[in-house]
Amino acid sequence: MADLSIIIVSYNTKQDTVNCINSIYEKTKDIDFEIIVVDNNSKDGSVEEIKKLFPSVKVIENKENIGFGRANNEGIKNSDSKYILLLNSDTILRNNAVKILYDFMEQNPHIGASGGLLYDASNNIAKSFGKLPELKDKIKYASTICNFFEGRKKKETISKNPQDVSEVGYISGADLILRRDVIDKTGAFDEDFFLYYEETELQYRIKKAGYKIYVVPQAEIMHLEGKSSNKKTMRLESYKSEYLYFKKCYKLTKFSPVKLIFLAVLSIRFFSHPKMISEVIKYILVT
Repeated sequence: MADLSIIIVSYNTKQDTVNCINSIYEKTKDIDFEIIVVDNNSKDGSVEEIKKLFPSVKVIENKENIGFGRANNEGIKNSDSKYILLLNSDTILRNNAVKILYDFMEQNPHIGASGGLLYDASNNIAKSFGKLPELKDKIKYASTICNFFEGRKKKETISKNPQDVSEVGYISGADLILRRDVIDKTGAFDEDFFLYYEETELQYRIKKAGYKIYVVPQAEIMHLEGKSSNKKTMRLESYKSEYLYFKKCYKLTKFSPVKLIFLAVLSIRFFSHPKMISEVIKYILVT
């Protein structure tokens, strides 16, 4: 049994996935690990290329694109390691991040999940963690008319000192290490989520179970972001998943007044993306 299983979900990201795996083998030292690639029915030859270049990598071939959370669950089911590290296919390790995160978790049994500091292709610090979304924040956001028209969320602040190990609300799913015994208690990803907010909802449950979540800036990972989805799909799924997160975490009923908040915000944005917003509104009304 390996100390840690690295799970990579791939979907038409052949070269990115190859680069990610190469960086793992190049940078990871002094730890026994396995790599599991869960492919969501890629059409770009990803599976064939990975099998050819990396015969020791375990490849799970899905017959359709089942989404991020469900695919990771398949990887988790096919591993038996003490720790599970989720890596996006468009990430590249900059240092021995795997060992750094593993050691941190070993030394801090009260911590249920952690992750490193992400960097973009220009070497700038990228979104690596955030504050768990709260219902009161959503209500406050919706009550400000200028935010209706802006249609933007405030950016999460990044630690003033990137060397500080600190507690956070959640870690980006691009590099998230989890304890198996914690997942056994809380359950893995909620498969109602197709894309976005699934790692946030999971970490909400981890915190509810009494564990802490930390960012470990010494573990450095490059994240190239969004290579396997187009912008329209990303925005559509983000709207739907945000509502689903609040529905699940705050036990919203079908007739909850909170629905009105989401519908009001979406209505303001309707004229810029009428077809997409209509689809999201229908989803909220029937969910």
